[in-house]
Amino acid sequence: MTLSPWDHDVGLDCREGIPVPMSRAHRHQDIEINVVIRGSITYLFGGRFVEVEMPGAALFWASVPHQLVRVSPDARLRWLNLPLAMVLPWKLGPVLLDQLLRPWPTVLRRAVPAPGFADWATELASPDAELSAIALLEIQAYTRRLLHEAEPDTRAESRARRDDAVVRATAMARFIAEHFAERITVADVADVVHLHPRYAMTIFRRVVGLTVGQHLEQCRVAEAQRLLITSDATAAEIAHAAGFGSVSRLYAAFTPACGQSPAAYRLANRPLIR
Repeated sequence: MTLSPWDHDVGLDCREGIPVPMSRAHRHQDIEINVVIRGSITYLFGGRFVEVEMPGAALFWASVPHQLVRVSPDARLRWLNLPLAMVLPWKLGPVLLDQLLRPWPTVLRRAVPAPGFADWATELASPDAELSAIALLEIQAYTRRLLHEAEPDTRAESRARRDDAVVRATAMARFIAEHFAERITVADVADVVHLHPRYAMTIFRRVVGLTVGQHLEQCRVAEAQRLLITSDATAAEIAHAAGFGSVSRLYAAFTPACGQSPAAYRLANRPLIR
């Protein structure tokens, strides 16, 4: 099976608006920050519902499959997308980098002031290089403050009641998120919700928007990316740790998904954090 490339290339983006629920999970090569300035939003992230209410914020590596599944009628967000290649040279250190690239979001329950947010979009697009540089420094400081002020473990899971199909699909997604490094099959995933594999897969695709195989492969690719950036592990070690089982399977999935081989991806990104 070949995993599709990034859903879209967001790149550097700073805006405010009304969030809309997503029909399926997606992924892109950016650090994403969502600041709730009104109402609340709920993400499906690694098989868990993560709810963020005003005045909180969520920060995560968007390479991990995620889906905005619910927004309150009055919800309003500030979005900040930062290309990973822009963030890595910040030299955050191993602790903050691990927090940034882990497979679940950092959630803050309190407001973290960003007084320059309203001007960042204009300043980033300004022909004045100095003004753009100032905006980038302010964005870096804001991101560092979010990471610094987050609680030690912020896997905040919503306890909201869901319909049966969503409950079953999220149970399967959670199983995949927790066991993707193992040799799991569609039957293993279906067993979690005590359904026939064919029916279980129909439910999963209807709720998540992806097949079980696609979601599993996305989780494995995201883990391989993280290890390529943050460790000196060999391709064989990464293939094993991410659940691919062999280097050939790692390359077959990773290259079409990321647009370059694992070796090229490491070469492009590791020097940025040295």
